[in-house]
Amino acid sequence: MQSQARQWWKAGTQLAQEGQQQPDRFEQLVNQLANPDMHVLIPAIWGLQQAGPLAIPALLRGLTHPHTKVRRNCVDIIDHGGYGADERCIEALLLLLHDRIPHIRRAVWHTLFCERCQDMSKCEVMPTEKLDQVALLIEIGLHDPNPKLRGQLIADLRKLRADPHAEQALAAAEQLSA
Repeated sequence: MQSQARQWWKAGTQLAQEGQQQPDRFEQLVNQLANPDMHVLIPAIWGLQQAGPLAIPALLRGLTHPHTKVRRNCVDIIDHGGYGADERCIEALLLLLHDRIPHIRRAVWHTLFCERCQDMSKCEVMPTEKLDQVALLIEIGLHDPNPKLRGQLIADLRKLRADPHAEQALAAAEQLSA
């Protein structure tokens, strides 16, 4: 298995290098993100993660792809590739907080508030603006249509109770459910 992973990593590196020469190559890789064949899927993921900011436009288009697996993989690549703080990515990810698929919305919440991206030394793209997590959890998280995800997001908001807005929103939510 380890040798297979090394081969996939090398293939991903080669794909990232090809994309540096031909940016439309990244579009092809994004379209491969729905492929069930791991020999195609994994190198495509790793190639996009290694590609750097040149891959961001293709990943942004992938976030609106009709195939769920492509959208989810693009969210994960933005996160694991270190692109989560790029303003273009933040804007596109915020729209995905309304995606019809709960696990995509959960992945977006993780990517937007990834602890890795809060540490400036670990992300390739540095954030220029800090998102207001409490405001987003109040505006969107408290009203998520999926009960399980909504419960997770409320738990996230409880962790931020030191913020008076979080405390007020949680108190109001508890009164509604009582």
